Amino acid sequence: MDEITRNSIVVGYDGSPEADLALAWAAETSSLSHRTVQALMVDDRYAGQWSGPRDRTDDELTAYVEDILKRAGAQGSLERRTGTIVPELLEAAQQASMLVVGSHGHGRIAEVLIGSVSQHVATHAAGPVVVVREPAQPSAARIVVGIDGSGGSEAALEFACRRAELTGEIVVAVHAWNVGRVLLDRRGELSPDLGPTIVDRELLLSESVAGVRDEHPDVILQLEAIPVAPGQALVDESATASLIVTGSHGRGAFTGMLLGSVSHEVLCRAECPVAIVR
Repeated sequence: MDEITRNSIVVGYDGSPEADLALAWAAETSSLSHRTVQALMVDDRYAGQWSGPRDRTDDELTAYVEDILKRAGAQGSLERRTGTIVPELLEAAQQASMLVVGSHGHGRIAEVLIGSVSQHVATHAAGPVVVVREPAQPSAARIVVGIDGSGGSEAALEFACRRAELTGEIVVAVHAWNVGRVLLDRRGELSPDLGPTIVDRELLLSESVAGVRDEHPDVILQLEAIPVAPGQALVDESATASLIVTGSHGRGAFTGMLLGSVSHEVLCRAECPVAIVR
């Protein structure tokens, strides 16, 4: 079952402000894609009691989830389970289109922050994981995707284009590579020696997106080849993006862009939601 045919979105929910953001993002996505939302709240079996937010009762949390879904025009519900947070989320997400979590949160025990949960599920989930944080520019309408020529980045680009078809946003395909120490000339411009390399990279980038461009003709697709460390390039782009999309890992036709390390850096430093795609 692939990302297109799965019809639910699983949200890791703990009542924290960050989880509220994740829920709202999932609800909006659900309303656009006609998928149901499963907000999953896990009571950790190793915790003596709930150590999350105290300002809302369970009934209030249920009512809040239902209200967010209703406002977005989405279908779904809040489900409670007892177990261990990460395995429960991973199991629930196996048959889902994606797993959505907040960037930080309370977790079900004081030692477990959703920050570590997001890292674990992004590493081990079988499908796409979206880690939601407040975007630096809420009005941004750019989905930025990292491209390295690997199968992982192809899947990331496909994910980005499918979302853009729903939202009407543009997709910016970014290929970046680490060129080491770069000396600027007296005018503060890049050395002309980089010119042929940039042209070659632009050609490879264009070839890498050609198939997806043909499959999604209504999506505005912009290409950027940037001689900057890949993680830093995507973090920089995130300041004016609505979503950053990367593959989970891989080294492809473009040497120098390792998406395993890049996805980790982007998860930690991006200024907008991040999708990790397999």
